[in-house]
Formats: sequence, structure tokens, C-alpha cells
Amino acid sequence: MNRSLGTLLVVVAAACLFTWWAPGAALQPGRLLQAHAHLRNDCLACHLLGTGVPNQSCAACHEPAGIGLRDAAGAPLDPPRVAVQGLHQRSREVACAVCHAEHAGRLSGGPAARFSHDRLPADLADDCRACHVSQAPADDLHRLAGEACGACHGLDAWTPATFDHGHLGAGAPACLACHRPDLPRDDLHRELGADPDCAACHRVSAWSPADYDHDRWFRFDGHHPARCADCHTPGTGYQTCSCTGCHAHSEARLAAEHREEGIRDWKDCVRCHRSGDEHDVGGVERQGGRGGEDHDEREDD
Repeated sequence: MNRSLGTLLVVVAAACLFTWWAPGAALQPGRLLQAHAHLRNDCLACHLLGTGVPNQSCAACHEPAGIGLRDAAGAPLDPPRVAVQGLHQRSREVACAVCHAEHAGRLSGGPAARFSHDRLPADLADDCRACHVSQAPADDLHRLAGEACGACHGLDAWTPATFDHGHLGAGAPACLACHRPDLPRDDLHRELGADPDCAACHRVSAWSPADYDHDRWFRFDGHHPARCADCHTPGTGYQTCSCTGCHAHSEARLAAEHREEGIRDWKDCVRCHRSGDEHDVGGVERQGGRGGEDHDEREDD
């Protein structure tokens, strides 16, 4: 055996001895996480030669049933990490190393630096509450929306979220249960009272445009400004109205004037009068003429 070969064998033997004696310093794979620092010279505590790190190695210290509930020493976590426990119970077949990065100095990772929802089993990826049940809001909106978190939320973060009122289904709360901070403070909305019927004008797709055209039913003028409570009783909706709230519109006077014209059914004012001008009449029904005969006479605008 020549000198060169002998030198090589000595170097290889020394390297093997050094690797066996201090593998952390010899191999330099990167620093371990602080909790695993005591294993820096015991590679085989986790690694199997030629096969990487099997789940069984991790489970030797981290009992699967206790992950999220107890630490590696068996002491209860306070508070327990319910989301972590649910995640690990539902993904036992996934290799631990898929999400957990070790030797963090080299891999630039942390305890779960490589986690991605894309790596979850299909049934778990669609079941957010399996891991996040403790984070589920308890407000009425989320209670009615049910458990389909992915219908509004993405996998990267809870916010921003998209929302479709159709997810609420039957029994959806009134608009102001969620949107009271959005209630406009202008004169028109203030006239509607503290709990207006938003749906009378607005739709769930957007606040605007609102689809109510007041001129279709009654045109405002100088004597009839847009004060809702003058004609609509607050809290009763806006499908009905009354013109008898003003002193000039006493029921007795109105009844007498309409009887003179042969009109007995006069309570639905806007059916004929589309503005504050009493002569702006779109149609007049006279009933019960002499001899008890009913007849109809209409005058168009």
C-alpha cells in the first residue's frame, strides 16, 4: 500500500471517527430548534440511515393523541391548542417533515415553517372547524352562515373575506343587526326612525342604487317636503301612507268634499292624487249616484 492510499485511509477514518463523536459539528446541517438542542450529537434519535425521519421517530417524544394538549414532557398546555390538536388528529398519515422544518439555521424555517393548506387531505382542507373551532365567531351572522367557512374566507388569512347574503338562508337577521354603523345620518334616513325597513328600498347585493322611485307614487312639492313621518307611521313600513296627519286634511272635511263628487271610497289618496295639488287627479271613481246606480268616470292627466 503506497503512502497516498495510506494517507487517504487515515483521513477517512479520522473523519468517520469525528462524525461519530460530534456529528453536529462534523456534518453542520444547521442548528436545531431550541427544544431539540440536546439531540445535536444524536442524529439517529430522529434519522434512520437512508430513509430520512419517519413519523415514528417524532411520535417517540410527541405522542400524536396529545399534540396540542400536552407538551413533549407530558405536562398539560394552558390553554390547550385545540386547533393544533384537531389538525394532527385528522392528518396522521402525512409525514411530519412535510410541515415541520428542523435544522432551522440552514433551512430558514421554524416549527411549522413549511405548512400549507394545500398539503392537507381533501376532507380536512374543506373542514376549517376541525382545526379552527376555537376561532369561530359567536355572532349571529356566523351562526346563521353555518360551518362553510370557505364560502367566504380564503386559506391564506381570515381577512379579507367575501360575503354573499345568500349564505344566511332562512331566518336572516334584519339589516341593522349587522349594518347599524352603516345607517346614513341624512335627513331622509333620520326621518325613518331608529329601525327603518331597509329592504323597502335597498337590496342585499349593494346599498346603491336603491330601487325606490317616490315620484312614481307621489311627487313632492313645496307644501309636501320629503319628510317620511308626515305620511308614513314610523315603524310600520312604507307600503301604506296617510294624508290625514295634517290639520287641513281632517277626515270629516275630506269625507264631505269627496261625497260632493259622489266618491265614497276616498281613503287611498295617492290612487288619484299623485302630488300635493288637489287638482292633479289621475283618476276619479264616483260611486252610488242617484237611484242607487254606480258609475265610473275617469279623467286622465
